[in-house]
Amino acid sequence: MAILLPAQTAPVLTANPAALTFSYQLGAAALPAPQTVQIASVPAGQNFTVAVSGSPFNAAWLLVSASTGKTPLSLRVQVNPTGLAAGSFAGTITVTGTTGSPPPAATIAVTLQVSAAAPTLTASPMTLNFSYTTGQPVTAPSLTAPLLLSSSGAALQATIAVQGATWLKVTPTGNISVVGLLNTLSVTVDPTGLAPRAYSATIRVTAPQAANRTLNIGVNLTVNAAPPMVTGVWPGGAIQGSAPIVATLTGQGFFSNSAVTATGFTQAATVTVTSGAATASETLWIPVYPAIATHLRFTMASPLPAGNAGSAYSQPLSAAGGTPPYAFSAAGTVPPGLSINGNTIAGTPATAGTYSFVLTVSDSSTPSPLFAYLPMRMTVYPSGASNLRITVAAAPLPSGAAGAAYGPIALSAAGITGPPAWSASALPAGMTLTGAGSLAGTPAAEGMTGPLAATVVSDQAMLVTVPAPMLATEGILRLGVTTPAPGGGTSNEAHLNVFGPGPQITAVVNSASFRQGSVSPGEIITIFGLGLGPATLSIFDPTTPPIPAALPASAPSTSVTINGTPAPVLYTSATQAAVIVPYSISGPTAQIVVSYGTLSSTPVTVAVAPANPGIYTISASGSGQGAILNFNAATNDYTINGQSSPAARGSTVVLYLTGAGAMSSAISNQLIPASPAVTPTAGLTVTLGGQAATIAGAQAPPGSVPGLLQINVVVPNNVQPGTAVPVVVTIGGVESQPGVTMAVR
Repeated sequence: MAILLPAQTAPVLTANPAALTFSYQLGAAALPAPQTVQIASVPAGQNFTVAVSGSPFNAAWLLVSASTGKTPLSLRVQVNPTGLAAGSFAGTITVTGTTGSPPPAATIAVTLQVSAAAPTLTASPMTLNFSYTTGQPVTAPSLTAPLLLSSSGAALQATIAVQGATWLKVTPTGNISVVGLLNTLSVTVDPTGLAPRAYSATIRVTAPQAANRTLNIGVNLTVNAAPPMVTGVWPGGAIQGSAPIVATLTGQGFFSNSAVTATGFTQAATVTVTSGAATASETLWIPVYPAIATHLRFTMASPLPAGNAGSAYSQPLSAAGGTPPYAFSAAGTVPPGLSINGNTIAGTPATAGTYSFVLTVSDSSTPSPLFAYLPMRMTVYPSGASNLRITVAAAPLPSGAAGAAYGPIALSAAGITGPPAWSASALPAGMTLTGAGSLAGTPAAEGMTGPLAATVVSDQAMLVTVPAPMLATEGILRLGVTTPAPGGGTSNEAHLNVFGPGPQITAVVNSASFRQGSVSPGEIITIFGLGLGPATLSIFDPTTPPIPAALPASAPSTSVTINGTPAPVLYTSATQAAVIVPYSISGPTAQIVVSYGTLSSTPVTVAVAPANPGIYTISASGSGQGAILNFNAATNDYTINGQSSPAARGSTVVLYLTGAGAMSSAISNQLIPASPAVTPTAGLTVTLGGQAATIAGAQAPPGSVPGLLQINVVVPNNVQPGTAVPVVVTIGGVESQPGVTMAVR
């Protein structure tokens, strides 16, 4: 009997999973993670071999953890796409049993997806640098620059943001697309309000899909301080021996870190010449600068050589430092008839007198010119003057340099009646004046220097404390403002006058026109200066005549002499006094001396004119709307003439002036009586808008002070109406100041 055996079952191999997929992006730092395949068989315990096939290079990129094994077994599969280009690659893992006919087999399909590298974001440049100097336009092209973004591959979405600055702007900002090359952004800095120093900020570009997800572009802004510049000092001076003062320096380019120093001191030197029985003196201010000086400055001393009224005058002006060529100008009261043309002050002086003004020089520096100034004095003598006088030199005296030889320079004098003898005091250390008038030597130093306590008020003003030791000697203290880097530098020199211990006269003017240079008998004049009187204004009491020659009544008092004759004082204060010129003065010139207490000023020379008419104005400035009254004959009422209250043609208006010259009464210290009328002795005419006006009356108002003249004028019917009709009064052939107007309807 045969025994039947069960049929033999062929072994089976299986792989789970039967397919694998790997992904890789070129340039990625990490390879794709390995994956696992489970190999099993029925029945279990089958031996097998592993083979790999595919492309390229027979799937050399495909790796399996074992080449043989026995089920069940886990195979670890990984890929190495290094060296492959972007694309799709296929490989096969074949597992084959070692027994059976045919032997069992299983396959695993492997797909490798290699994608292109992620786009790379680049910027050019990676750092932007800007520079700005304060005071320059903030819209300058140099404050804007392009920033180029580019992508090495596919388009990128990027976000633009500014970090660390409100002064930095990027256009466009926010979300943008970056495609290929030359994607241009505009980067602008706005330095408005920024103090001088270095600033930094960052432009951050973020693109999550980029290989480099973030770019940081550095932006640097350097705000340079403009060179400081001083345009003036207030007050302009102090009395010698004063307590410390606080002065205001005005200008531009001042910052919180700006400092003030004394850069030198120009001491007032006195030069005296004696000829026969006559003696004359002149004050010189000879500045001495450091041996090596580069700052813009005048290379001249004060005063300018004297001139003579009616005679041609021409003197060169000189400067050094900065960047030539230079431009010269003047501010203040230049002698009438003189003007600056190029580098020369020239013309024909018209009026004798002592004039104080300020010379200014500017250079050709860029982007802004520098400038410097120098207080200057000049005397114009009357035509044919024969008195002994120092004419300083044939040309302006030069400034000095410490350690460098000066001169010799011969001074000169006019009106000599005998052999002249010269002497001097307080010349710069190292300089001398010979008995023959030769000025020479080697200046030793520039004078007082050193830091001063200062406070910056704004970019245009600083307060500086000047200590008492720097006010102890008569002269000119020179000051400079220094601002440290970035930018900055040292300013031109400011000038603070330290006047002698007595009253200082800076100007003598007609109290109505504010013209200086001449006075006339009986004229009311205003004297400006320092130390002229008490700190509090003192006015004479009209109820207790006569008008005093000294004011206030209790000492110390102000008194004024004109050619030695006491002048009635109307009011006085520390900086301003008004007096009446005595009717008795005569001659071509007059010496005005102000005394306060026991001290007296240096005499100031003015010309004496028969008449010097000045019309009073509403603004008390000598120009503009006149202090004129409209008279209503029907009501006997007066109104103030002006744009809102013009005078009718044919009506009467009232003008007030001083400087009419000789009057029918020569009394200058009593109020005008009601009778007899006090009237001018010289001929008198008035024009309104160029048309001759009828004069209804001209006399000193009863009860007023001498020197004041009231003129009643009928407005011509043919005058052109307007709000600024010119008014001119002519007395003795001399016209009143130009620029006075009235309103006519």
